[in-house]
Amino acid sequence: MTIPKLAERVGKSRTLIHRLAQNPAEGWPAPSFRPGSTRPEYPVAWFDEYWAERQANIRQGKRTDLEQSEDDQVDDAREVDGEEQ
Repeated sequence: MTIPKLAERVGKSRTLIHRLAQNPAEGWPAPSFRPGSTRPEYPVAWFDEYWAERQANIRQGKRTDLEQSEDDQVDDAREVDGEEQ
């Protein structure tokens, strides 16, 4: 299936799917080409499995820059108790 059809299948933009397909870290298989065509095609079964796994691993909306380490929490507790260092 071509990139525009894969994008339509999951309701995302074709530019996102193209970017994922071009990123080696995403682990996409080598595309196949029909005779006389320059459009890359990917196996639908593989894409469905890939997309389900990708969606399951997304932590959308979780801000990691606000997470504190245990040391930061101890320091914050000392400041509240009036024991600033």
